[in-house]
Amino acid sequence: MTTPHTISRWTGMSMPTATDMITKLSLICEQCGKQFEAWPSRLRKFCSRKCYWLSMKGVCLIEITEQERERRKTRMLGSKNPMWRGGDSDKERRNRDYKRWRIEVFERDGFTCQRCGYYNGCGKIRRDLNAHHIVGWIESIELRYEVENGITLCVPCHITEHTDQH
Repeated sequence: MTTPHTISRWTGMSMPTATDMITKLSLICEQCGKQFEAWPSRLRKFCSRKCYWLSMKGVCLIEITEQERERRKTRMLGSKNPMWRGGDSDKERRNRDYKRWRIEVFERDGFTCQRCGYYNGCGKIRRDLNAHHIVGWIESIELRYEVENGITLCVPCHITEHTDQH
């Protein structure tokens, strides 16, 4: 049988007393900054469900410094992102040549995923299509806009294609 004494020996922590368990803790809401109280057994970050759901939607009611805002914006960009492969930029893909290449790949493949045969527009569930570079964007600058280097994939097949490569 385990007693509070044996549990404290295992964990190295002293067990809370009865008074500790009936005293509420004073906490600060991470969403609105308001002070609230919570039982030690029910610790939480937000003072209400409203604050919780606002945080899930990305709305922040606390005044954030400009420095913190910039840090949050850039913390997973570029070389800080674990998927970073060097030099790949969305800005390079926002040009007429890329958009033209993408449409030509879709038209050549009949707006159909070349892996699973999904046709965009049929059925009740709509999936978006991606134009995938067979030889990667970074690997070959010469083949970036060659239609033969493209293949139409639906989003699930495109994700599978990239996870299989790693």
